[in-house]
Amino acid sequence: MVAARDRFRGRSALVTGAGGDIGSAVAARLAAEGAKVTLVDRDRDALDGVAAAITRGGGDVRPYPADVAVEDEVAQAVAAAVTFGGGLDCVFNNAGVTGPVAPVTELDLAAVARVLQVNVLGALAVAKHTLPHLKAGGVLVQTGSTASVAGAPHLAPYVMSKHALLGLTRAAAKEVAGRGVRVCAISPGPVQGRMMAGIDGGRERAGTEPPPNPLALDGGRYARVGEVVDAVLFLLSDDASFVSGSALVVDGGRLA
Repeated sequence: MVAARDRFRGRSALVTGAGGDIGSAVAARLAAEGAKVTLVDRDRDALDGVAAAITRGGGDVRPYPADVAVEDEVAQAVAAAVTFGGGLDCVFNNAGVTGPVAPVTELDLAAVARVLQVNVLGALAVAKHTLPHLKAGGVLVQTGSTASVAGAPHLAPYVMSKHALLGLTRAAAKEVAGRGVRVCAISPGPVQGRMMAGIDGGRERAGTEPPPNPLALDGGRYARVGEVVDAVLFLLSDDASFVSGSALVVDGGRLA
């Protein structure tokens, strides 16, 4: 069995949304386990900070500022990743936004369109441009959510986008299976970090803060970033070599 630290030795990876909590942590773990990692995020300052921290730790990474909602920028970022890594083995299609936290009857459709542009069309652009480069045994892991399979009040745009992402995961997995390439998704419940802080703030203002779930693990606490990262690294590794077309739910039993 390959030691955990060497699971990605000699492999090339691309991580979108690399400036965020989960994206940066996944990128750091991939680099620590031997991968050459291209970091993509539209926030240049956050991206540079993540790259500098990983480099100080001995990781081999390259930051590439790009907005996944702009297809030309995605294509350029993927080309840079292929050049830097000598090909492409692993993709973490993670960039996304929460969008407005409001009842359906109060939604601004322009704001909803932005969510779909990033979370659906942006994810599609990454899949479109990375899948042709993935080698046999390669994998594309997408960031879904428990919102991919269940509703959530005042989060209709986000729920819509994550349902669509799961559909993309299933369709793409069927298309590339014959090449030995896997496509799957990680579907976390609420995760401690900046995104949930924003959602909770919106819910608090709307007076709809959800109650704890005593039937889930630890009373339904939020997942820690590291718990989600462990699951992502599993899906990206050969340990999940027969997992494709499905989503791994990491929610402490909330949906059960």
